[in-house]
Amino acid sequence: MVEPLLRLLAAPCPPPVVYARITPFNQVRQTLAGMAGADQLSRAETLMVWTTPQGSIPAFLKIQEFEPFDLNEVLDEVDQLAGMIRRVAGRVGTVLVLSWATPPYRRWVQAMTLRHEKGLANILMRMNLRLAEALDKSHNVILLDCQYWYASLQKPAYDGKLQALAKVAYSRDFFMKAAAEIKAVLRGVRGEARKLVICDLDNTLWGGVIGEDGSEHLRLGGHDGVGESHAAFQRELRMLRKRGVLLALCSKNDSDTAWEAIDQHPEMVLRRKDFASARINWNDKAENIAQIVKELNLLPKSVVFLDDHPAERDRVRQAFPDILTPDLPVDVADYPAFLASLHCFETVNITDEDMARTDSYLNESERRASVSASGSVQEWLASLEITLNVSRLDRGNLIRATQLLNKTNQFNMATRRMDQEELWRWCSLPGHQTWVFSVADRLGDSGITGLISAESLDGQDARLTDFLMSCRVMGKQIEEAMLHFANEALAARLHVAFRKTERNQPFLEFIQTKWIDEKSGLLDPARMFRPQHVKIQ
Repeated sequence: MVEPLLRLLAAPCPPPVVYARITPFNQVRQTLAGMAGADQLSRAETLMVWTTPQGSIPAFLKIQEFEPFDLNEVLDEVDQLAGMIRRVAGRVGTVLVLSWATPPYRRWVQAMTLRHEKGLANILMRMNLRLAEALDKSHNVILLDCQYWYASLQKPAYDGKLQALAKVAYSRDFFMKAAAEIKAVLRGVRGEARKLVICDLDNTLWGGVIGEDGSEHLRLGGHDGVGESHAAFQRELRMLRKRGVLLALCSKNDSDTAWEAIDQHPEMVLRRKDFASARINWNDKAENIAQIVKELNLLPKSVVFLDDHPAERDRVRQAFPDILTPDLPVDVADYPAFLASLHCFETVNITDEDMARTDSYLNESERRASVSASGSVQEWLASLEITLNVSRLDRGNLIRATQLLNKTNQFNMATRRMDQEELWRWCSLPGHQTWVFSVADRLGDSGITGLISAESLDGQDARLTDFLMSCRVMGKQIEEAMLHFANEALAARLHVAFRKTERNQPFLEFIQTKWIDEKSGLLDPARMFRPQHVKIQ
């Protein structure tokens, strides 16, 4: 029984619409078959499939109860179940499937449990791997690691009394853990993950106060427990950076002294190139954070602030309630595990653009710095040698296109949110076309940073349904080149389906200069031009 989980998912605010149905024991296949025709399913955003191995794979019972079994029969039943999940997945936005795990109280025979093709744990691993393989091509199906929930809980996951009285096999602590993990995944699906970590320096990235102790006396790495904890904390931050989370510094310090330590200290894990922005001075930290957020074109709700000083944390919480400002553990030895356990960085996929994001922002800083060396903005733009590469949407770029669709807010015409399969189905409809745009210049390649989708209305008219572009390439008239391309490719009177949100004012300011008629969204072809400094190919 999972009713406690559904109540926790609904608090403190409603999650996406979840289709829930409690399945009688050994009735999983019958329930999934019934779901294929359920009217309620078409209105659900999320379907969660949580089964036990013995309740969904009948042959698994033989292994658990020490009866003769056929491994091929077990895996065939896994394939059958996966096929039913795939069919149901075609009617819902996102499907969460929980992996199989034995109850934490069940020991089985430890000397045998991992024995090849015979032990309970060994077979269960094979079942989970088979399930993952069978569901891999269904891009809206996410397989969650239930075994991790058991291992990380550090509290009893099973409540024998609840099982006896109410047939509830899990403890409240376990349901709370499950709800937190599921909500984190759903936030990642909706593109609501945090994108930037702003860090203090003294007693946060390193031990000690550099202005007083000097670089040579900082506690960082070496054979010192405190120093090694700070180095491990930096390694966790570096892993976040490598998967696309931006890092920034905000510290009350002498800038030259701090940068010297960052650049030259032999035990520093993070270096200057790892930070997309920095404010190292004696100014108010809230003011510095405001500048960083503006510089990186992000919103406060995309930011995490880490600082060991309670007063500084309090100042930032009051100034920016939407910034996540957690209390760091009292013991620095707990810093790495604390950071690794945060739920706010969840993502469905990690793309090449994610892994190169910090480099892109650093290149953008170099571009902005080069403006002052040019006689005018147009001379600067011409000097960048910008190339806009256009491609049709295909399976190879679908992951990045979906990510852009769900994460872009400021320069986004319609702010539609869809998962991969929903986007692919929409784009495959007759009369629908979708292009993705990659931007490169002499300072670097920003990757896929734009998308336009369109639908034909009749022989003379077409409508742009989606028009979005990453804020990382704003300010170079890339949007003008994208619109010019769409106008040329569609060869029809263009309309736009603009939908105002709290965040897409930048797009409104762009598109309202192109309207002939705001009500119908009709655009003036005379105002759609190709910037001379942008090469389209």
